[in-house]
Amino acid sequence: MLHWITDSRAGFVALLVIAFVVATGVYVLPALMAWSMGSPYRMPITLLNLLLGWTVLGWLATLIWAVMTGNGGSFDEDRPSRQEPWI
Repeated sequence: MLHWITDSRAGFVALLVIAFVVATGVYVLPALMAWSMGSPYRMPITLLNLLLGWTVLGWLATLIWAVMTGNGGSFDEDRPSRQEPWI
């Protein structure tokens, strides 16, 4: 079924391009999460991810930092509104 990938040059190049796109997406995942979640530290997270993301420890640190500081420290999209007590 995937015979064209292994036997042709075009299939191999297509496989390399797909692998590159997926690897790039995984590499910048912490920065994308920081920007999409509205983290106040988006720029430092992005810079740390670009500079030290190639190390496993640097990538994990930026991923954890992005998740912990996104959405104001809350994972809830809609926060319940505070109701004033009846006096």
